[in-house]
Order: sequence, then C-alpha cells, then structure tokens
Amino acid sequence: MTIFNSVGSPGTLSLASGGNILAFNNLNTTPAQVLAGDPARTSIVFHNPGTIDIFVAPGFVQNTGSDVALVPSTAALGGCYRVYANGGSLTISGECQKPWQAFSASATNNPLTIQVSRI
Repeated sequence: MTIFNSVGSPGTLSLASGGNILAFNNLNTTPAQVLAGDPARTSIVFHNPGTIDIFVAPGFVQNTGSDVALVPSTAALGGCYRVYANGGSLTISGECQKPWQAFSASATNNPLTIQVSRI
C-alpha cells in the first residue's frame, strides 16, 4: 500500500496544513493585532477589498538595535505600509515572523483579507 500526500492535504505533517486565510471586517483607526508571531511564516499577503486605505505594520521595530513596540497612528505612520483601497494588495516575504497589526485611515468596520504562507 502506498500513501500519497501533497502540501496542504489532510495527511501533511507540517505547519503548512490549511487555514491560511484570515478575514477581518471591523478595522478602525486604532491599531489591532491581526497576526500573532509565527516562526514558520515565510510570507504574508494583505489585501484590501474595502473603500478605505488600510495601514499594516509589524508589532515591533528595531530603531534602537533591539525590539521596540511600534504604536502607529494616522498621525504617526512611520513603520507602516499602506494597502490601498478597492483591491490593493501588499506582499511581505522573508523576515515576517513577528506579530503584525492593522488599522484604517478613517471610519470603522473596514475589511482586510490576509493570506499566510509557511512554505
């Protein structure tokens, strides 16, 4: 008997198995964590299906040579990436294992779709 498995199949023995899309529909102008830290993560795709620009940022930056919590706002956007409204996408790959946060440029209940890869 031979067992065949492919990446993402139920028999795959890795962190790559399923559940890699996250959906948010409640972003506002206060940053909220959207991804926890994940040492196996290799890339992230942020996609904005809404009508308001979204900002994404790592939870920590290295301004002083060591991790410092990043507290962004609509008035302090350093460390943020803009994901444009109406279908804009942003792919982060490589060193993206730390937590990530997101917030909207204005208004409430804004959507964001995230796809995470571990392969």
